[in-house]
Amino acid sequence: MRLKSIYISEYKNLSNFKVFFPTDNLIEVFVGRNGSGKSNFIEALLEIFSHIDELDDSSSLGMFDYDLTYEIEEKDMNIVFKSGQLSVNGTPVKNLNNVIMPDHILIYYSGHNEKVNSFIERYENKFSSKLKNANASDSRRFIGVGNNYKELLLSVVLLQPESNKAREFLVDKLAIKSIKSEFILTLKRPNYAINKYGKRKPSFDIEGNDDTARYWHPAGITKVFLDELSTCITKAKGEIVRTEGYLWSEDRYKLYIDIELLRNKFSNLSPEELFKHFDNLKALGMLESITVPLVLNGGRESHISQLSDGQLQSVYIYTISELFKNSNCLVLMDEPDSFLHPEWQFEFLKQVDEISFDAKKTNHILISSHSASTVMSYRESKLNCLTVNEHLKSTHHILDKSKAINWLSNDKIFLAENETIMSISTFLKNSEEPVLFTEGISDEYILDIAWRKLYLDKPRPFCIHNAFDRQFLRNLMSRDELRQNHPDRKFFALFDFDEAYDDWNGISSKKKGRDIEKNPFNGLTRQLLSNNVPVNQYVMLLPVPNIDVVKRQVLKADNTPWGKGSDSHMAVELLFYKEELLGTYFKKEQTSCGGERIGFSGNKVQFAQNFIPNLDSEEFEIFRPMFELIQATINSSSNANVA
Repeated sequence: MRLKSIYISEYKNLSNFKVFFPTDNLIEVFVGRNGSGKSNFIEALLEIFSHIDELDDSSSLGMFDYDLTYEIEEKDMNIVFKSGQLSVNGTPVKNLNNVIMPDHILIYYSGHNEKVNSFIERYENKFSSKLKNANASDSRRFIGVGNNYKELLLSVVLLQPESNKAREFLVDKLAIKSIKSEFILTLKRPNYAINKYGKRKPSFDIEGNDDTARYWHPAGITKVFLDELSTCITKAKGEIVRTEGYLWSEDRYKLYIDIELLRNKFSNLSPEELFKHFDNLKALGMLESITVPLVLNGGRESHISQLSDGQLQSVYIYTISELFKNSNCLVLMDEPDSFLHPEWQFEFLKQVDEISFDAKKTNHILISSHSASTVMSYRESKLNCLTVNEHLKSTHHILDKSKAINWLSNDKIFLAENETIMSISTFLKNSEEPVLFTEGISDEYILDIAWRKLYLDKPRPFCIHNAFDRQFLRNLMSRDELRQNHPDRKFFALFDFDEAYDDWNGISSKKKGRDIEKNPFNGLTRQLLSNNVPVNQYVMLLPVPNIDVVKRQVLKADNTPWGKGSDSHMAVELLFYKEELLGTYFKKEQTSCGGERIGFSGNKVQFAQNFIPNLDSEEFEIFRPMFELIQATINSSSNANVA
């Protein structure tokens, strides 16, 4: 299944909107800033496929014109809807009986798109209303696979035999040591057994040991599946006491299912077919949870819902693709990386490398994103970019990956023609030295030059690595992962003395840190604490230059910082301020009450690349106290006790 082209006449800010997919890429990434039309494009595709799937006179009312071409089972399907007339491959038709459709449209929605949410809810309600008596051939076209599906999708794969390649991948990537022999299935009263007032319908009540009444009187394929599943239920043995079976007071079932019995019972089903059976229970409102007990590397017991969002997202595309590799699927993912830590955003697309040939052949995945961190790991050199023109309409064009990263990050992240920026996790795995993290790539470049100017050929005893932006840097140093994963390694974080002062102060306040350097002209520095015990993590502020016009932008008359970041205005470039540079790299900005301050006005990357290397070594002396402190800390064997 591959989309080849799409034309949309008019949908929200999409007007005469065209996209062509000339390659056979498994994934097409659409980037753009907020309001550029990325989500509208996803919505419009849903509207088109819904119109095709439910084609009748009423579904065409108010429908916009479109021209859709996709390749499926080695055939091209061109479906055009124009002025109320439908045609397929150039021939007018009344119906689409002879058209090969995608088996499923899988929609990932993280909750922020109300239009997608309402579409999925409306479709699921319609599907579930006829599901109770459905037969085995009935399958829903549209499947929402948002955050509430992670447990089900991943659990179905983990329930597969140990030889299953997808299961092996999840076990490895999620650091699973073993899976226990039983999983817990919790069922609740389904929607069909509840009236419109939310009260139970007595006719669907459980009646003793009557098998026909079991599970609230199911019918059709639902009853067949539940009856077969019941043969895999285990009961507590010996002196073990546990809550199980039908819980009358809660009107719920808590069932312990033997995994080996389940594999044997449903050995004739593919993972996708097993998923569909559980998904039917979910569509009916019957499936409350499926809990597969895990033992992680290190011995900690857990289950899917307890794993971090980053861990789960790092295997989500892979899981969906492999689970549905025997079906022709279009997967639409609307900003799936929205709420991820930037480090996990970088890891998000790397899972594509593991997807099998069969899955790549049957799946086509469209992902919208506005994250430079996500795009950095994209394997292709070109991607789809959406921007808004002067008429506030969305336009589509192809953009080089390096330019897209630069654009999305507001010049904070860049890729030269033949270089890439590694993720921090990969960087840490491939190095052993202490690390000084900076907010951005230009800070990293300036500090590297500063060391070489001050210390000439002396080896630097620490690495310097940018953390994309101050939010990433704050989150990186706030979390426990660095300390837990690298307990014997020292980490330093350098914040600009601007709004980032609040980040620095927030993660190193009195309860969280202790002062190491109190002189702001040397760079205020604090060592972080964990349970009141010092750890190998240090947060620093830029040293303040002894230049009155710059100094008063961050310090009061007593040389102490202003109370909050909004009162601080010193990025790394201002350490090199000179009055003669006004109008080129710096400018005077008016403030309230007739004041003014100095601000940087140039391109950060160009300033770091073209101006900084030409300065004399004495221009970098301001960094010497900070570098000396880092070296002394590294050389001290008793400076920090690891929590």
